[in-house]
Amino acid sequence: MHKKMGDFSFKLIVGAIIFVVFASGIYYANDGFRQLDDEHLSLQETARVVEILSEDIQVVEGGFYRGEMRLLLEVETGMYTGAQTEVSYFLNQMTDRPLEIDDRMSIRISIVGGEVMSIHIQNPERREVVFSFLVLFLTVLGMLGGKRGLLAIASLVFTLTCVIFLLIPLMLRGYPVILTTFLILILVTIVSLTFLVGLSAKGISAMIGCLIGIMVTAILTHLSSRMAHISGFHMEEAGLILATTDFPVTQASGLLMSGVLIASLGAVMDTAVTIASTIHELRQNNPKMAAGKLFRSGMNVGRDTMGTMTCTLILAFAGTSLNMMILIYSGGTSLNQLINSDFMVIEIMRSIAGSLGIILTIPAVAFVSCVMD
Repeated sequence: MHKKMGDFSFKLIVGAIIFVVFASGIYYANDGFRQLDDEHLSLQETARVVEILSEDIQVVEGGFYRGEMRLLLEVETGMYTGAQTEVSYFLNQMTDRPLEIDDRMSIRISIVGGEVMSIHIQNPERREVVFSFLVLFLTVLGMLGGKRGLLAIASLVFTLTCVIFLLIPLMLRGYPVILTTFLILILVTIVSLTFLVGLSAKGISAMIGCLIGIMVTAILTHLSSRMAHISGFHMEEAGLILATTDFPVTQASGLLMSGVLIASLGAVMDTAVTIASTIHELRQNNPKMAAGKLFRSGMNVGRDTMGTMTCTLILAFAGTSLNMMILIYSGGTSLNQLINSDFMVIEIMRSIAGSLGIILTIPAVAFVSCVMD
């Protein structure tokens, strides 16, 4: 009894120390990150339609609305709560329908020198829908997954926190993009697999194999980008990032590898856990099974999952690039031009590098699991 209490106290102390260190890192990364300029403010607030002053709307071919509405809005959030203002709302393909009384919208208030210069409607207020689906997802995951589902939720929250509130602010502070990404992904891998698998031989095998897979992906991405003469500067959003943020120009080249590593981590972790769990179960059911036979069994399972995991990653890249591919294809671009374009080379190279990382994770995890289990 005393031993169990001692173990629990030790785990509690270690957990508290880790939490304090992690929270301190989040605070440091975000401290002073978003400084408000008193002379030029751009506030994102929510407003409600209280009156439709006028409307000139037509329905054109395809069922789209065209025209303009003049609205009276009442601000519901921020320093101007309760204030009313008149704005114009233009209808086009981006707008689903004309607005009605009590519709809530996201607006941007531009302030210069303490004076409100302009107010623009940006989007319908979608927070309720987003939060509703998020709650639905977490509820279903928790109910069907039980304890594992709750641990998966904790892992997901930790991962998103690391990427949004740690990685991105550190990048903007000028920290090396590739090294920072790699270190944070190591942290995410260790913590996530500890949540999901535990600090057992199976979990440690999956961690080691996963880290090997990420390193292979990083090396292959680096080699392919050097050979094809591409970098983060050739990505679509790179110019916009450099023009509108304080992102260090010297670090922009690493954005390509950073994106590939982040996108590949989930599939690599999935593959690593699958192989490690398979070998662990085989060892549990047959403790006398030889290491060579265990390795071959792990490889056989890996071959079955190899194709689906690779397709998952490639389709994920293709899906996020669908609009750009439609534009390129509709422009009558030749196959030679297409293959040589920055956009297509980046998509092909990061798809292949990520897929090879997944494939090479299989023998790495299988070998480590046979040695450790």
